[in-house]
Amino acid sequence: MPTQIGWFESRSRMRHHAMAVVTTLVRSGVAIITLDSPPVNIGNSTLRRELLAAVEIVATMPEVRAVVLASGLPDFYAGSDIKEFDHPVEAPRLPAVIAALEALPCPVVAALTGFVLGGGLEVTLGCDARIADSTAMMGLPEVTLGILPGAGGTVRLPRLVGVAAAIDLISSGRHITAEEALRLGLVDSVVPPDTLLDSAISAARALASKRRTLDLIPPVDPPARIERAIEKAAGRGRARPNVTRAVGLIVGSVTCDPADALVLERQAFDELRSSTEAINLRYLFFATKAAAKGLRTAATGARLSHIGIAGAGTMGSSIAQVCRTAGFAVTLFDSNPAVLERATISLAQARPEQATDGAMTMTLNAQDLATVDVIIDAVFEDMQVKKDLLGLLESVVSSTVVLASNTSYLNLDEISQGLRRPERLAGFHFFNPADKNPLVEVIRTRFTDDATASTLAALVRTLGKTGVPARVGEGFIGNRIYTDYRAQAEFLVEEGAAPHDVDAAMVALGLPIGVFAVSDMSGLDIAWARRKRLSGSRNPLERYVTIADTLCEQGHLGTKTGEGWYAYPDGAKRGIPSENTAKIIAESRAAQSITPRLFTSAEIQQRIICSMLVGAAEVLASGVAQRASDIDVVMTAGFAFPKALGGPIRFAAAQSPTWLMEGLTASHQSCPLTFALARPATTGVMPAEVVALLTAVGSPLS
Repeated sequence: MPTQIGWFESRSRMRHHAMAVVTTLVRSGVAIITLDSPPVNIGNSTLRRELLAAVEIVATMPEVRAVVLASGLPDFYAGSDIKEFDHPVEAPRLPAVIAALEALPCPVVAALTGFVLGGGLEVTLGCDARIADSTAMMGLPEVTLGILPGAGGTVRLPRLVGVAAAIDLISSGRHITAEEALRLGLVDSVVPPDTLLDSAISAARALASKRRTLDLIPPVDPPARIERAIEKAAGRGRARPNVTRAVGLIVGSVTCDPADALVLERQAFDELRSSTEAINLRYLFFATKAAAKGLRTAATGARLSHIGIAGAGTMGSSIAQVCRTAGFAVTLFDSNPAVLERATISLAQARPEQATDGAMTMTLNAQDLATVDVIIDAVFEDMQVKKDLLGLLESVVSSTVVLASNTSYLNLDEISQGLRRPERLAGFHFFNPADKNPLVEVIRTRFTDDATASTLAALVRTLGKTGVPARVGEGFIGNRIYTDYRAQAEFLVEEGAAPHDVDAAMVALGLPIGVFAVSDMSGLDIAWARRKRLSGSRNPLERYVTIADTLCEQGHLGTKTGEGWYAYPDGAKRGIPSENTAKIIAESRAAQSITPRLFTSAEIQQRIICSMLVGAAEVLASGVAQRASDIDVVMTAGFAFPKALGGPIRFAAAQSPTWLMEGLTASHQSCPLTFALARPATTGVMPAEVVALLTAVGSPLS
């Protein structure tokens, strides 16, 4: 952005103080209003108040013939201060600020750079033109917080880009580049960053009159295109109330008076802002930020440009794709030529035309990893295989290279002990499929140093993943708690519920898919291998359901074999109840003299949530998880627990003490060893570990 030195500064009637976040300069009849509220121009009450004051003063300046709204920071306006949404929003509210911009007698041009999100984009929609530089990223992400645009987004946006495009942008909450914004008609031109301000000033001078967005006639979309956009939005939001309402407001806004449409939008925004869903989503927003902060250390991490991946199987190839898409050079190693060939074909098919991502090198020689900055081990989940590989890698690379193991369950402390420099090893656990699942658990061993942790924290950020810190423990955070979910689901089946009953109950709660369907998709042999690995250390008194083992022994491993918990006739993707599985279940019940009974959907949900609660309390109490909220981040980001509920801990915290006590008691009774922590509940006492867990996420329990 050009320097402000030499500009005529008109300040005679403006309030000024040392910490002003909005300043106004006049340059040959053009008033440049600059937003400068570090670090990213968040729209809080101070910024709104000072921006409104600046606009009101400019309105009194007869010498001003045009206005440019610019930023003194790398980001134009990165959205509203979400913390304000928990309380009555202080005046002036954003619609009043935008109305003042529209009421100016002269044209207003927004000079857009960096993030232009939420309320920031709505401010630009109140301007008469928009000039973006090539760094600008725009979006209206409000739906991801259970709300919708509340300062004219559903009214002004369709008047610029059309109803169908507005539905897509608002219902997805996605960010778009400046080039896409130009194609849609959201911005008027895209210029290089170093010419942005001068270009905006020239554009402002060239505008002969106002061009209010509210006065524009919306582009005409074919009805079929609008219908497709509505259907797609419904699928995205799974009919979430805020998405449905946003779509209705967009469609209605182009046929009614704009002033009336703005009022309806603000009413919907205020109503949704105080909904339980929106409150839970704000909780998760800040929980995710807290988890990311928990990854950081004071140490300086390594500079990253080249990532090595050892293991070219399904997971390794997927991780390679993630790293390549993020712009890293990637070297993918595997000692098996056939595996490497399959990975080469898979990655070639995954790379879109005109891709500008990082370079990919495939190799059978571990020596080719010598020049990378980080190596991610993605080989088979076997302790000796991991030890042998990491020992080999340590002999190949320099002393500064970080070793990251993508292990789901193995003891990283034990793996570290065999290394010459154990401090440079940490767990870096992707969740399947790595190219789509946003979660990565970053596991510090008892040896991991701060520099290694810092390097991996930076890698998580660059990959655009949701990172959560963890310590060593069986299954770490996510898989440990999911194990309790799966165990209780199997107990329920053994006691009388059908697999599809359990899955249907959890889908009714909001999960996209049930545990048995997930098991079939991932393959029953994966969990079977882990059970066999742990069989020697299993307490013989602990309840153990053999149904899945029997299915595996019969070769019924899920969708890949055409049968597992469900049957998949003729290669069907969606399973149907399996007669063979029902027979195995009946035999298991008979062998243990279990008389099956019916379970309601609510009872299934209660048993499973409270079983997960026991696992979560143990994970927090043991220090494997840093914060209770980290657990909710893991379970929503990695396991698709409904975000609208805030995660299983947040959901449990909202339940009554009676509900919790009943559920914990039932969990304990299902297996007193597996759910030993819940024992106090059987005597009417809430377990202290559960109280600590729930209190940490906002429960009134004490």
